Amino acid sequence: DLKEKVNRSTLSIYLNRLKRDGFIVKSGFNQYRITSAGKTRFYELGMAKRGRKLSYPPHAILNRRNYDHWILWVVYNNNYCKWADFLEDPIKINQSSLSKNLNDLIDKKLVRKEEKKYKITQSGKLEYSKMLRFYDLDRQSILEEESKRIAELTQKTLKFFEIYDISIRDIQFRFLYNVLQLDYSQIKNVLRSEEDFHKIILFLSINHPNEYPDYISTDTFSEKYEIKKTTLDYYIDKIVENQIFPIKFFKLEVLPDKFYYFQSDEKVEMLLRVITEEHITKFTYLNKLFENSSKITLPLDMESTVKAILDEACQHIFKEGLKNSLKKFLPEYINYLAFKIKKERKLVGISDKLEGIIWQNIPDLLEAGISQTSQYQFIGENDMNYYIETEILEVLRPYLASKPYSIYKKINQSLNKKEYGKVLDLIDLAIKSNKDSIDLVIYKAIVFCNLNCHSDSIKLLNDQLKVSQIDEKNPIFIPLFFVLGFSYISLGEFEKSLDIVNSKLKKFPENSLSYALNGLIFGYNTVYTFDVEKASEENGQKYIDNAIKLESFKSNKARFYQLKSQLLLDLNQHDKALEAIESAIILSPKTYDLYNSKNRILLYFDRFDEIITILDKLIDEFPEGEKNLKIKKAYILKEMKNIEAGLEIINELIEKYPEDNNLILNKIYWLQFLDQQEDVLKTMQYLIEQDPESGIYHDTFGEILMNFEEYEKAIDEFKEAIELGSSEWYINQTFVKLGICFKEIGKTDLAIENLTKGKDFTNKCYCDLDTKRKWLSIAELYLAEIVEMEAEF
Repeated sequence: DLKEKVNRSTLSIYLNRLKRDGFIVKSGFNQYRITSAGKTRFYELGMAKRGRKLSYPPHAILNRRNYDHWILWVVYNNNYCKWADFLEDPIKINQSSLSKNLNDLIDKKLVRKEEKKYKITQSGKLEYSKMLRFYDLDRQSILEEESKRIAELTQKTLKFFEIYDISIRDIQFRFLYNVLQLDYSQIKNVLRSEEDFHKIILFLSINHPNEYPDYISTDTFSEKYEIKKTTLDYYIDKIVENQIFPIKFFKLEVLPDKFYYFQSDEKVEMLLRVITEEHITKFTYLNKLFENSSKITLPLDMESTVKAILDEACQHIFKEGLKNSLKKFLPEYINYLAFKIKKERKLVGISDKLEGIIWQNIPDLLEAGISQTSQYQFIGENDMNYYIETEILEVLRPYLASKPYSIYKKINQSLNKKEYGKVLDLIDLAIKSNKDSIDLVIYKAIVFCNLNCHSDSIKLLNDQLKVSQIDEKNPIFIPLFFVLGFSYISLGEFEKSLDIVNSKLKKFPENSLSYALNGLIFGYNTVYTFDVEKASEENGQKYIDNAIKLESFKSNKARFYQLKSQLLLDLNQHDKALEAIESAIILSPKTYDLYNSKNRILLYFDRFDEIITILDKLIDEFPEGEKNLKIKKAYILKEMKNIEAGLEIINELIEKYPEDNNLILNKIYWLQFLDQQEDVLKTMQYLIEQDPESGIYHDTFGEILMNFEEYEKAIDEFKEAIELGSSEWYINQTFVKLGICFKEIGKTDLAIENLTKGKDFTNKCYCDLDTKRKWLSIAELYLAEIVEMEAEF
């Protein structure tokens, strides 16, 4: 008994100090319990007396040479580590590998360095828990490791439950499970209150399908739990719709105004997945079996399959009152699962790259006067590359096109044709004899933006500002500041781009470009969330509307409507996006790319007949674009299940443009859709013989072999594609597909490595937001599948 050995007042002082520091808690009258933090401190004191004795990973982890996992294990299970600790047996990591892996972990904020000591961070602890699932550890070991993290949260969580009277066990469990999965440290720089973060998680935990019909609205919740409704709404949207955490949440809508949420890989979702996959696989296999028999009616249709899923799900998982909501939710969920189900047409493969080729016009850029593909920055300059449509830069043309000199005419003609290499040559030539021309500098910056070289654009424009003798109040600077702001926001430099508007363009308050740039900056901040607080307050639409009112050029008004449409599309407001692009087309009916923007939206609604009508009209009005327009038409015919008609168009184009090997590549896709395996392989081999150094040919061949389940041959082709084109626009997809192939042949370490690389390259790739999200989801799905698979053994 300490009271007999220590003076009462002294004991009281030290007990209070230990409680204040979080090392002990009072568990009853005259009873105290040590906390997790207290155990750590006790361990430190013991080490100080005895000298340090380190814990090292078990053989299950050491048997694989994943140095980043070794490092995570050691820094998690020891209070700290020094550089020399990693060089000793049994881990003995060589210094170059150690340096690379430690720096990677520090960059990812999983480990931090303090006074030559390496310590694990909160994010690192979360990553550590996930990492354990990759290894052959017994379930009890994993639970014990997770229990350590739970212990760290115990005091804080109990206090939270007590303050807000959270007594229902299921809600307590879901809250704790969600807290363990969603790492607050990822967003604490923007959401400063951890208590608000816990309230947001509580909202998700309360409004779970298991609680139906009980429900609490955001209005009631925000009032009861004292959190701003705007903050609650914003973060619920970001967590559920935009997936700011690597955990996917699903949402069930119960009309008129209730929403229930559940996580992927929790019990409800896993049971629903089993039921759905079983019925969809049954539907696919049986229909495939009988599809060529004219005498037998296909045994299943999608309607009966969905009904069977609903009946079984509502019998075993969901309450009957959620049946209508589940019916509406199932198509989206089936689509989510589609990447994991072997179907007649695999969704991971050629169809996605085909869409990239057809709808993003990336090969057009390569054929349009750029001598080397490396000039085009498909892989971004930062860890995250933010895709922003460059069509809005067309609004600067009226400010620059008034020059009478022939050089400007040539520059504009080449820009119209997207001959960017030629434009740069013309500009550099003109600058030699006209060094003070701000117009030429702006033209060059515009080209850099189109080539995704935003750092070059920023340097060029800032250098011009330093040497210019012209007063910045001169309107000639308006387009310069516009391009500068555009380049900053494209690199995620929100504050710098906003400063351009506030400090530079405010000198021109009645100019439409000032409002348009404001709208663009705030709009893409809403899409990409550079600044969370401002994203919840301003979406940029009012600025774009003001720009439209102030603008006198019809062509520029149309571009502002196009910008408005693109932002609405990225925010999944498809109806409003379509309205805006139609307004643009009315103002500027001869602007070709506006129709492409409209078709992308119509694709979302499956309005194929309208798209065909638009394409036929464009083929008549823009004969110079016949090739690309007809390829688009063939693609739409394929979506309408008229594959033969699409192939006929491709064959006609090959006959008309025999020198264009990309058309033969398109034909391969169509032969694949028609399941003509022999012709596919023969044509693909012919293409590679024609140009063995083409990375995209090897990548496509890999996809074909992958779809024929010849995974080892596919791996060889994907490796060749990576070696030939490590920074090409499709390379993120190559890594993901390579990872899937390794997973299929049981090489999970290589699968994880390449799927992870695929995720990294997807974040950096120059692609639209939907494509980025889609490939991140594919990679996450297969990584999760590997975790699930390994957990079973």
